[in-house]
Formats: sequence, structure tokens, C-alpha cells
Amino acid sequence: MNGLNILVIDDEPAARELLRRLLEKDGHSVVTAGSGHEGISIFEAALSQQKPFDLVITDFGMPQMNGGQVARAIKSLAPSTPVILLSGWDSRGSADAETLSMIDCLLDKPTTGQELRFAIKRVIAQRNRAAKL
Repeated sequence: MNGLNILVIDDEPAARELLRRLLEKDGHSVVTAGSGHEGISIFEAALSQQKPFDLVITDFGMPQMNGGQVARAIKSLAPSTPVILLSGWDSRGSADAETLSMIDCLLDKPTTGQELRFAIKRVIAQRNRAAKL
């Protein structure tokens, strides 16, 4: 599954850079943002330029705008865009039902490259199946 255009949103520079390097190594084009607000602005600009992202990967625990709020904003702008939420906390306990309904995959942070690759394949396959309906 090469060649996806992916937006990575994480307030931790080291985590953001690690994800970027891993995804680029796998052949993806990656744009990063250091906050939810910045990520939404980048996402909106890409939509307006008709160069939408294939996938958004966002951290859950960020100041000012958390990953759940990011997911809601992404889904309101482009409902078919898959969102993978990364959480360093007890994910299932900290994300409410509405947040869980807005995301396509929830991964514990830190995650392995293998887990992330599997999650990406799964959410892109789900999106492609839904597009055929």
C-alpha cells in the first residue's frame, strides 16, 4: 500500500518525526502538524486545492484541541477520510463513545511499525469497500 498522502498530527516533535520517517520509508507522502488547529488548517487547504489526504493519523492527548476533536472536524469536512487515533493513555477508557464513532482505528502509543502498517491497510481497504457501495 504505497503512495498514500498522509497527514500526521502530534504535538510531540519526536513522535511526529518518527511517524514521518516510518511512513516515508514505506513510500507515503507525509505532511506533519504540531497541533490540532494546525492540522485542520492544513487539511482544509489540501481540500480546497483538490489534493485531499488519503488518511489522517492524530495523537489523542494534545493541548487545546485533542485527537477526538480533530477526528470530528476531519469527518465533518470529509466523512470518507480514514482517521487513525494514537493514544498513550488507556485508550478505551479515555475516549468517549462519540470520539470512538468518529475514528476508523485506535492504536496504543507507542505503536510498532507493523501495527501501524496493518492499521493503514485495514482502514484504506474499508474506505475502498465503502466507496464501491
